[in-house]
Amino acid sequence: MSDATTDPGPQNRTIEVSAVVIRDGAGRVLNVRKRGTRALMLPGGKPESAEDPRDTAIREFREELGIDLDPLQLRGLGTFITDAANEPGHRLVAHVFEHPYVAVSRPMAEIDHLEWVDPGADAGPIPQAPLNTEHVYPELVRRDVDGALPQRITVFTGSSSGASPRFAEIASDFGAALAEQGIGLVYGGGHVGLMGVVADATRQGGSEVVGVIPQGLVDRELAHPNIDRIEVVADMHERKHRMAALGDAFVALPGGPGTLEEFFEALTWMQLGIHNRPVALLNSGGFWDAQLRMLDDMVEHGFMAREFRERIVVAETPAGLFASLREWRPPRAKWQK
Repeated sequence: MSDATTDPGPQNRTIEVSAVVIRDGAGRVLNVRKRGTRALMLPGGKPESAEDPRDTAIREFREELGIDLDPLQLRGLGTFITDAANEPGHRLVAHVFEHPYVAVSRPMAEIDHLEWVDPGADAGPIPQAPLNTEHVYPELVRRDVDGALPQRITVFTGSSSGASPRFAEIASDFGAALAEQGIGLVYGGGHVGLMGVVADATRQGGSEVVGVIPQGLVDRELAHPNIDRIEVVADMHERKHRMAALGDAFVALPGGPGTLEEFFEALTWMQLGIHNRPVALLNSGGFWDAQLRMLDDMVEHGFMAREFRERIVVAETPAGLFASLREWRPPRAKWQK
């Protein structure tokens, strides 16, 4: 078959990119204009082979502006399909992320111009990409009013199934609820216990499943063989950091000591401002009641600020949890000046 019959033509070509939204104190959004192009666009670019969209965003920002973004402060804004600004006839699939303000002094690589743009103002002399005007700016305005669900949720749960079949039902229902909302799953990468249940349910519902697992557990044949992507890391410390970087929120389902350890580390990092993600307990059937009493005791005895206790999302159902996640805002970090 000739190339002429297999080439879909420029009108049907799709370009995948990652982009980053940085807003200053006035709410203006950082835009760049690349060499040889006309339109302002968000910093970002195309992925390298097998690269996670978040890693693409961080790498491209470094290459274009010389700044290393913090992966634990990068949060998903959305994935948008639109016309490509500088490549006529192409469609763009753009994975867009938000990051707190960073000072940008000069462009690098192929960037010719920097501009901070008021998303609510009339168009200036330089045209803007359709991704900005038709998708990202309206989404920013909507989020400021209504909040938003995470793009991915990092789930902590048991590598065992527990003593009651009810625990598997909780995990399965949560995975199905993630898929229904179009939310991706980041988890520990195993096929056993409740970990395997939530992964299977999420993937069967059609949402992305990303696993992160240490090499030692791969060697024991515990890695899930049928998820969208699995990342193999050196050890448990690297695993937890990577799971944090890949998600936009943390949720603990029923589990044992490992689940508790992961939950408390995520909570501690939230208190210290190391990440800007909500930390939540799915308290179906009152599984976490004793843990919540302990946290209340910590507040009473002066070992935990009430503000941080109140920022822990607690819900009995996935629907209630999602509603609270939509409204969540990060607290002021402990020890912050």
